[in-house]
Amino acid sequence: MDGKLDERKPQNRMVLDAEREKEYAGSLSGIFDELVECNIATGQCRSIFFTKDKSCLCVNRTLEDFQAFAWERIHPEECGMFLGIFNKKRMEEAAGKGEHLYLEFRCLRKTGGYTWTRVLLIPEKHCRDIMLCYGIDLGQEDREVHVLKQIVDRYVYRNCDYLICLDASKDAYTLLRRNEGASLFPPDSSGSYSRMIGFFIDTYVAKEDRERVRKEMQMDHVLSVLDKEGEHTVSYGVTDSGKGYFRKRFQYVYYDRANHIVLLMRTDITKEYKEQCRQKERLRDALQHARVDSLTGLFNRQAIHREIGRFLNDPRHPRAVLLFMDLDNFKNVNDTMGHRSGDQVLCQVAELFRNTLRSSDLIGRVGGDEFVAFLTGVVSEEEGMECARRLCDAVGGITDPMLGPMKLSCSIGGAVCPRDGQDYDTLFVKADAAVYEAKHRGKNQCVFYMPGMDHSTSSMS
Repeated sequence: MDGKLDERKPQNRMVLDAEREKEYAGSLSGIFDELVECNIATGQCRSIFFTKDKSCLCVNRTLEDFQAFAWERIHPEECGMFLGIFNKKRMEEAAGKGEHLYLEFRCLRKTGGYTWTRVLLIPEKHCRDIMLCYGIDLGQEDREVHVLKQIVDRYVYRNCDYLICLDASKDAYTLLRRNEGASLFPPDSSGSYSRMIGFFIDTYVAKEDRERVRKEMQMDHVLSVLDKEGEHTVSYGVTDSGKGYFRKRFQYVYYDRANHIVLLMRTDITKEYKEQCRQKERLRDALQHARVDSLTGLFNRQAIHREIGRFLNDPRHPRAVLLFMDLDNFKNVNDTMGHRSGDQVLCQVAELFRNTLRSSDLIGRVGGDEFVAFLTGVVSEEEGMECARRLCDAVGGITDPMLGPMKLSCSIGGAVCPRDGQDYDTLFVKADAAVYEAKHRGKNQCVFYMPGMDHSTSSMS
């Protein structure tokens, strides 16, 4: 364009009449730097007025021109957003809904360098095919301000359900902005913040979170935390009818500390919450695998050592009995039936031990056919022996067609705490020596440690 208005007017083109055009130009030229009329039906564009050196859109004579203009003149970061507005389909949608379109972008000057431009597209009231595009040059001096504004718009508002301004001294609030893609909005304004949160909590917040959220959202509590920390956040679950369970976060910050003006932003954190749940589940699984014997489901060797050690380190638990159970001749079971069937038998034995012992006792698998039981609160060898005999009898009573003529039995060695030792390793060595003695005496029996039973070889099978 050379600074003059485009005089060409195709016959099928609808334009503003001269009188209204003059009215627009006169009233808006002091506010905006240019006004472009876009005819959606024909794709033609016409500049109604522009300010020299401060306009950029007036060079486009068709909607197609805006496409090339975007690639040549619009900064790459805003080019996609620009093209998302300046196209026939989007303008038709906006015109049909009476929707205003707004965008700020950087445009390359002919003399070099980018300048920030703000455009506002408004459907013409008297003709649905016409969009009026108002532009204003924001200049380079405000670049940092507009970069910050875009960051806030892109990363705060787009990720935020709504933004509220609270007047704590009046117990009042105003809804400043909301994301139309979200839901469960409070009314735009109310005489009482307290009543609003009361209704919101009772209606939407998950039951398990209500009392905590009610306390955290009380204005006195909010101000107290803000005075100390500068920020207050509250996360909670909400149930949205028809949409399911979501996780939300309220964030409070001071806008005007002296006058107790507070900004409240609600953000959806469902994705982060679900990922945290998945991570916790994976951690639980990892810890479980680190603690549990994969075949029998009992504590593994490391875990039973750790759990018994934790018990022995507690001065409130001075007495206990450690039993070391070793299945007799189990190698014959594996050699005759195969290791898969042998594993099934081990699982039966493990389940039997679990059901025979008390829930307060500890049980773990420490070797192929070796198990350790820790009887908490047992104060004498006699009590420990009684339990050991029950375990021996239970193993001997296992009947399984897979075993055929073979009979299972086990030898058990016991050590008493604190008589025979006060740590796991000492008690284990003593119980192992007692098992060796039980094997030596003919197997299928229980023996408790006595001085002189120490041996340097491993237990017999």
